[in-house]
Amino acid sequence: MPYDPEVDGSYGSWLRGGAPLGQGRTTDVVVGERTWVTRDEVVEGRTSEGGRYQRRRDQLGNDVIRETTPQGRERQHVRINLR
Repeated sequence: MPYDPEVDGSYGSWLRGGAPLGQGRTTDVVVGERTWVTRDEVVEGRTSEGGRYQRRRDQLGNDVIRETTPQGRERQHVRINLR
């Protein structure tokens, strides 16, 4: 149900579900930034030939691998999870 100031009173009271200040849904429930669950997993390292790579896996399981060979050539491999 959308917020209506005529019926619900103050916006803070509406967010708390009518509970007094300090009770109910407070600001500590609202997360200011993304949680670890929604962040991409990033792994960086070196290949056996001495090149560098970065593997990034998103929340859906898709992989993007960026690789730099010892000669300086860059490659990118993508694996999309279709499940």
